[in-house]
Amino acid sequence: MKKIYKKLGLLLSLTILFMACDLDREPYDGIESEKLFSTVEGAQTALKGVYTSFQNYGYYHNNGGLFICPDILSDNLTYNPKGRGTFRTLYEMRYNKTENGYNLYKRGYLLVSRANNILDNLDNLKQATDAVKNAIKGEALALRAIGHFDVARVYCKIPTQSADAKQSMGIAYLKSFDPERKPRRYGTTVDNTYKEIISDLETALTLMDDTKKDGQLNKTAVKAILSRVYLYYGNYQKAKDYADAAIADGSFNIAPRDQFANVWKDAYTKNVLFRILFTEKDRIQIGSAYGQKTNGQNKAEFVCSYDLYQLYQNTDIRKSTTISTDTYDSELYNTISKYLGRDGGSANIVDGKYIRIEEVYLTRAEANYRLGNTAQALTDLDAVRAQRYSGFVSGNESGTALLDAILLERRLELAFEGDRFFTLKRLGLPIQRNATKGALADGTGTPPAARWVTLPAGDYRWQLPIPEEAFNSNSALIKSEDQNPGYY
Repeated sequence: MKKIYKKLGLLLSLTILFMACDLDREPYDGIESEKLFSTVEGAQTALKGVYTSFQNYGYYHNNGGLFICPDILSDNLTYNPKGRGTFRTLYEMRYNKTENGYNLYKRGYLLVSRANNILDNLDNLKQATDAVKNAIKGEALALRAIGHFDVARVYCKIPTQSADAKQSMGIAYLKSFDPERKPRRYGTTVDNTYKEIISDLETALTLMDDTKKDGQLNKTAVKAILSRVYLYYGNYQKAKDYADAAIADGSFNIAPRDQFANVWKDAYTKNVLFRILFTEKDRIQIGSAYGQKTNGQNKAEFVCSYDLYQLYQNTDIRKSTTISTDTYDSELYNTISKYLGRDGGSANIVDGKYIRIEEVYLTRAEANYRLGNTAQALTDLDAVRAQRYSGFVSGNESGTALLDAILLERRLELAFEGDRFFTLKRLGLPIQRNATKGALADGTGTPPAARWVTLPAGDYRWQLPIPEEAFNSNSALIKSEDQNPGYY
């Protein structure tokens, strides 16, 4: 009976895995894993199926995810009372174990389980060469690492966040698919979690080939992600080294100023190392999480905060290409333009940008600064700024002014892409919203209530609650031991 249930669990997982895939041949739901992984084509189809995990609520979806929720939680966005009221609980920092407005825990582990299905069954791929099997294995390992990393940065402390962060509770790191397993967080640490993530990513690099497939990971993207992970981990030398390697590849470049608007229409992609593809057929309008077109007007859920808007100089191309001052119901709002859609396409359908080369330059700038390489830090900072400001002249910043400039540029460049909350979190800084400014373009309107203006650096809410459904589905979890402090 035990074996029967295990097999049923595997078949169910495979059913879920391939329901979202657009296949032109026999459906794969319910197919035996031995048959699926008996050919290279089947294994590669399974690998593509893992990527559908990113097209879900929690990652990139019209119901929200990683590209908006971290900005909602930060000081980049202001709640618009005339929107639909989505994510209001998240914005007001009232989230709890039953209502947290963020589904990444489930989706991150779904991604992990799908990757593990492939890793568990590669031995069935008898006819493939070692090089082919290694390439598939490497990509699956990298995907597994990404799933764990995203869950960890939302639900755990970030290693640089506080003195006790590395030894605080981590997450269960799953290395095989087993529907009967009931993993626990208790006894894990953030330090070990990050070491597992890094190990998977670095092993992936030794196995992957140099192929670059649109919408899938490649070695350069993995190097860039390693640079991000090491920045979070506080190993600035490694963050710099992997940023060096990603930039040295030469396949990706900072989007030129005259092409920056096209990045958000998917007409310019040379700066995007890893993107989540969305077609008209998918009918997933990720941009609708920010706002919806109603009678020709943009009904915004959240708008650019007044303070952030003031930070964009008039000579900055980002001010006019990623933010739009729109009229809705006879009032002006600074709405978000990064997800409006492609020219000639349906509204709000556009690819998700998981990591761009501009982030890699800014990561290297910060890492170099912290390593004492200030000249190199300024060079990387200016490489980004030169493509954003007309008539740019370097500020030649030094000392803490240089670090401030790097962090400011990171905020301006990566706004509305899910970075801001994590930057504040890893730096151990508070969230401080403007208590006097509302949602209208000129800062008027109803300001936020005092109780959700500030999130102190040491507050328990920096770690989101493990969802109640996780405890309901895993009887081994104990709320007093596996839940984050403050939520049980």
